Amino acid sequence: MMGNVNWITPEQQEAEALDVWRASTVVSRFQARAALREAGLRDQVETIIADPNTSPIIVDAWNDAQEFRRMSPTIQALAGELGLDDEAVDQLFKQAAQIEA
Repeated sequence: MMGNVNWITPEQQEAEALDVWRASTVVSRFQARAALREAGLRDQVETIIADPNTSPIIVDAWNDAQEFRRMSPTIQALAGELGLDDEAVDQLFKQAAQIEA
């Protein structure tokens, strides 16, 4: 008799692959800003950054970070302010990764 075998469904494999991709995806400052501009979101982000109620850490990250990680607190906060769901943020990062200076 065989022991317990844990089968992973294709959906579970896909979800795990997505989690790995999200955890490892990084784009440059230029790529992030260019992707936001192309998506028509750059001005909205600048408005959020200029708001005195925005966390100073988020402002510093936007102004000083040389790269942006998909799962960073800054990205999560900005996505929430912009009303973007995970799929929309994923798409922005995929687009950003294709941009070359």
